[in-house]
Amino acid sequence: MSTLSIEISEFNQLYDLLSQKTFNLSKEKLHWKKNERSWSILEVLTHLVDHAFVVNFRLREVLAGSSVQLPAFNQDKWIAGQYANDGNIVEVLETYRVILYYNSQLLKRLTSDDWKKSGINPQNAIVTVEDIIKSFISHVHLHLKQIQRILYEYSLV
Repeated sequence: MSTLSIEISEFNQLYDLLSQKTFNLSKEKLHWKKNERSWSILEVLTHLVDHAFVVNFRLREVLAGSSVQLPAFNQDKWIAGQYANDGNIVEVLETYRVILYYNSQLLKRLTSDDWKKSGINPQNAIVTVEDIIKSFISHVHLHLKQIQRILYEYSLV
């Protein structure tokens, strides 16, 4: 199995990992925050949807051959501005599932040359499509650990 096949396989598992990690959590656990500056589990999930939107744009800019620097986003302000902790986990997870599915179909169509296409990330570094997808997968795994940490901190209260 090629590296790219493995990455697409890992990409396709992300929704299931998030869904399993948050399955049957009470509303209290989903909305609980250690303090006002930390995120709840629902806010983490909403951030992952936001991140998917941003990565969607970055990915398509690179595939289109754009020379525009890929955008950053202010994650904390996005979470606060959309009142993410007042959201609904079912809607957030379903949105994430659909985004991942749509992008997985795109990834399957890419040629080996497409995976090597590159752009400039917000830190002024050159990144390939492969780098973007690897980073996306790593980012989700980082937040899975964050969700686990939030659940642990909740258990101490």
